[in-house]
Amino acid sequence: MRVLLSAYACDPERGSEPAFGWNWAWHLAELGHEVWVLTRPNGQKAIEQVLASQPMLNLHFVYFEQSSWSQRYFKGRSVVFTRYFEWQKQAYSVALRLDKEEEFDLVHHVTLGSITGGTWLWRLNKPLIFGPVGGGHIAPPAFKKYFGNQWEWFTETVRSFAVQRVVPFNPSSRRTVSRADLVLVTNSETFDLAQQLGARRVEFFFDTGLPQDYFPQEVPTRSTSQELRVLWVGSVNPRKALPLSLEALGRVNPLIPFRLTILGSGRLSKYISSWVKEFDIEGKVDYRGRVPWAEVKNAYLDSDVFLFTSLRDSFGSQLLEAMSQGLPVITLAHQGAQDFVPAGAGIKVPVTNPTETVNAIAQAVEYMFKNPQERLEMGRIGYEFAKDQTWKQKALEMNKYYEELGLRNTRSV
Repeated sequence: MRVLLSAYACDPERGSEPAFGWNWAWHLAELGHEVWVLTRPNGQKAIEQVLASQPMLNLHFVYFEQSSWSQRYFKGRSVVFTRYFEWQKQAYSVALRLDKEEEFDLVHHVTLGSITGGTWLWRLNKPLIFGPVGGGHIAPPAFKKYFGNQWEWFTETVRSFAVQRVVPFNPSSRRTVSRADLVLVTNSETFDLAQQLGARRVEFFFDTGLPQDYFPQEVPTRSTSQELRVLWVGSVNPRKALPLSLEALGRVNPLIPFRLTILGSGRLSKYISSWVKEFDIEGKVDYRGRVPWAEVKNAYLDSDVFLFTSLRDSFGSQLLEAMSQGLPVITLAHQGAQDFVPAGAGIKVPVTNPTETVNAIAQAVEYMFKNPQERLEMGRIGYEFAKDQTWKQKALEMNKYYEELGLRNTRSV
């Protein structure tokens, strides 16, 4: 099948959105599809290095950036979507030309993976898969204090307002979702928004994957420790809510010995030492900053429980990474974590109000310490779920949709 893939972010050497774009392109081509990828030149060097060492003759990349005036006047993270919309307009022009030459069977948008951005490629009048996408979820207002300052919360409030009040009337989002043959979503909130935007068909799809060789052959065994080894991994930015985790650990019964390891960096990293002091957990925290991915994997193996308290996340790739190494999780029971983390793989804490949630996280940590055998069972359940979430398997799942839509398109001709 001749597939046109829209992957604004695509880079084999990066994580998150760029990794998603790359993995979809590579693994769909690996199945034998003739894949053309529209993307930016940001990842071109890394992509060409991979293709030079591992040729994939049916995988083609078309690189282009938004117009020069857009690059000149729109800068910074607050205008990412402004530049993205400009890029999408150009993507449509490029796609029109390519389609005349290649006659694509199907169009698939993968990044940016947000329902708020939409795509212009529905105008090609080809079978269209939009997603998997998130973007319909918002941070709970009751937890605004964990965003650090008024400006950070104001920025988050603007985003929430846009999702709830602007996106439903955004022509780009509405036309994309209503014209798509299939919209794949990563959480319940985005499912509801897709329906509100007029989607004809919406399905859940777990968007996070890992390489086949990332998984151990069986559930890892862990060495015993006198203290509970807790791990936190992520970018230290407001929505990831590291202070929420630290406050909860400060509420843990003093008789419960634990040690927290923090991996990751971000614009709030400079506050970590003051937070540790504020929540009276000095001497119990080891902050290592940003480390290589291989070192993160070793940290999963050297820990007893993974703590994830992000206040806004489609899912959180760290959750899958932790489960792939048989590590039980403590996470908030909302958004993608609520929808996809298996019930027995850890403890999901209700998101009610800060006092109740902080206390519930502290109680979950205490429970993990007191029940080492149950931790092992949680790890096994998480491992069994995670080992099916390889990029190769995800491409096979997506291929079923390709075959269905391709067959339907053939019948309609």
